[in-house]
Amino acid sequence: MSTPLDPMRQYLGSQGINPGQQAGGPASPTNAGPARTEEGKTFSDVLKDFVDQVDGAQKHFDQAIEAVERGETDNLHQVMLAQNQAQVSLKLAAEVRDKLVEAYKEVMRTQI
Repeated sequence: MSTPLDPMRQYLGSQGINPGQQAGGPASPTNAGPARTEEGKTFSDVLKDFVDQVDGAQKHFDQAIEAVERGETDNLHQVMLAQNQAQVSLKLAAEVRDKLVEAYKEVMRTQI
């Protein structure tokens, strides 16, 4: 069964990045554990929540399209809003992914 993060892992792998590799090692001052937000979430938790939100927007759009196809609604305004929300969230996810990959590569360059 695939998870929402599988496409991101595949992309990172195609860029020569091992998504399972832990940062740390000799250059790391401590291995005290991952940093947490005020709510107690790790970066991984925040990223997973973000991917889930993007996935939810895509699913909402799919459901709106299916409702129109089945004739359950004729409210095209709601379908267009769902489409725009899904497009914007997907573009944001792509930008975040690109920035994360760029940041990871920069960190790897500084460790050499």
